[in-house]
Amino acid sequence: MNAKLTNPVRLVVFTQQIECPYCMHTRNLVEELVSLSGKIKMEVYDLLADSAKAKEYGVDKVPAVAIIGEKDYGLRFYGLPYG
Repeated sequence: MNAKLTNPVRLVVFTQQIECPYCMHTRNLVEELVSLSGKIKMEVYDLLADSAKAKEYGVDKVPAVAIIGEKDYGLRFYGLPYG
């Protein structure tokens, strides 16, 4: 995977401790992706506690993953990213 990534990528995960059955699964999946390459970094925010960050990224539901490359291209995934 390192050979295909030319630039660093940040995976910004938004979760919530209350009423989010898939948040932990999403976080675990992103942690696995981070372990595959030194070019992938992860940030985790709580949708409610970090509402300013959520607004900055335009995220209004959880679980959510924002993919940020050299700049923010607006890539967002909502829900459990399986399949």
